[in-house]
Amino acid sequence: MRARLRAVIALLMAGVVTALSVPLAISRIDVGQQELLTHRRDELRGLVSMAEAGSTGGGRGSLLAEFRRYERVHDVRVALFDPAAGVRLASSDTSRWADADVRARVTRALDGRRDIAGPLVLPWHDRDLVVAEPVTRDGAVLGALVTLSPSDELRRSGAVVLGLIAVVAMLTLAGCVAVASRIASWVLRPIEQLDHAAHEFGSGRLATRVAAAGGPRELRRLAGTFNVMAARVEAAIDRERRFVADASHQLRNPLGALRLRIDQLEFALRPGHEEEHDHVRREAERLGRILDDLLRLARADAGVGEPALVEVSGIVDERLFAWAPLARNRRITVVGGPHATAHAWLEPTALSTSLDVVLDNALKFTPRGGTVTILLQREGAELALSVSDTGPGLERDELGRVTDRFWRSPRHQNVAGTGLGLSIARELLRTHGGRVDLASGSDGGLTVRLVFPAAEHSLRHR
Repeated sequence: MRARLRAVIALLMAGVVTALSVPLAISRIDVGQQELLTHRRDELRGLVSMAEAGSTGGGRGSLLAEFRRYERVHDVRVALFDPAAGVRLASSDTSRWADADVRARVTRALDGRRDIAGPLVLPWHDRDLVVAEPVTRDGAVLGALVTLSPSDELRRSGAVVLGLIAVVAMLTLAGCVAVASRIASWVLRPIEQLDHAAHEFGSGRLATRVAAAGGPRELRRLAGTFNVMAARVEAAIDRERRFVADASHQLRNPLGALRLRIDQLEFALRPGHEEEHDHVRREAERLGRILDDLLRLARADAGVGEPALVEVSGIVDERLFAWAPLARNRRITVVGGPHATAHAWLEPTALSTSLDVVLDNALKFTPRGGTVTILLQREGAELALSVSDTGPGLERDELGRVTDRFWRSPRHQNVAGTGLGLSIARELLRTHGGRVDLASGSDGGLTVRLVFPAAEHSLRHR
């Protein structure tokens, strides 16, 4: 954004400087040309007076000599045209006397009209300056006197003017861009800080705030408003976490007492009530699992623990080894490992807990004789840990709800679980910039991908 704003400002300033510099350069060149033309007209008036006195009779020889002397001294050619627009006298022969520009000015002078300024001579033009004045006597036009002045000096001075104005314009443009760049930084710095803070806050780092900075008053007020909003959201979520954690802890004691009474009740049961007792015991155990998961979820929401450099492949192999007995007991084939070395910047238990949740689900829903496949691969700046099973899978409209808290598919209500596992995994990874992706296979089964930044990418963005 900063580069685009600088480019736009530079283009605008270049347009403004060009719009001011070009007319200024043309004006300065025109002033120089008009000064030269005025000087030539003043000199030409003396020659006109001589021509009016000696255009006929013996004065022609002295007039021609004066023309030639004038050319030698000033390097300006002079010619006297008769009323028929023919060359009567000329300081030197030249084909330029027949040029259209010269003929047009001669015609104007023979009509008794004063000369007008010619076209502007710029450094890349190669043409002479033409000045024509009528020669009159007693109000009658006797001819026209014309001078051809080389424009070399005029073009050189014009080039100097253009060069100086170009240098000044470039320096002015550079100064304007530098000032505009400072202004852009002053305006954009709080915006960039606010953008970074919003991204961090949206990624789960609720303690993120916008540091006090300069910038326009409106942006400072916006930063303050963001900090107030973030503090309120953090406080509300913190109250929710504490409530969940406190409720889980507070319910453990009465639940423990209840489970103890249920176990003691087994010895006082009359025959025929064993099934109801077993059902009550299983419900108490399920309630205990829910409380455990609620506590784990509260800790995941709070982002408990400091991130560290962890070796992902080692954690994967360790968890596969831990779950291998259960897989063998259920006759499920686990495919995967050993995996190539890969590192990530995570809280040490975040990945192992998330992987345990996914492996638990995969082994839970995969039928006997099925297969669970684990794959760790690099995807650009991220690592993706995929766990695929050959279970019943999920419908397309169910995939978006899997990570919702307490959600369970209507088709799996008879399978043990609390509906909190993937929610816990999602919160644990989200705290570290990761996510949980899910996809159903075309032939059934479910693939759960734990995606998180690789170590070098995480370190660059911390």
